[in-house]
Amino acid sequence: MKIRLNNSADAKAVVSIANKFKDCDIDGSIGRCIIDLKSILGVLSFGLPKVIDITVRSDDKALVKEFEDSIMFWRCNDDG
Repeated sequence: MKIRLNNSADAKAVVSIANKFKDCDIDGSIGRCIIDLKSILGVLSFGLPKVIDITVRSDDKALVKEFEDSIMFWRCNDDG
């Protein structure tokens, strides 16, 4: 899933949501750079605005879907 973060308010909101999901790892990547999406410093280090590829690592499919649904506002097409 790809999301578009336009400003620091978007970044703060997404990081806050990600931190609610304690039982999974959530990474953001741009090219070869990978950060923990639960880290505001990591997200801001990408620079904004940016399209970030999100990877959620969890065996609980319902938890993954819940996270994806909760950040749907920032979702964008694969082409950015």
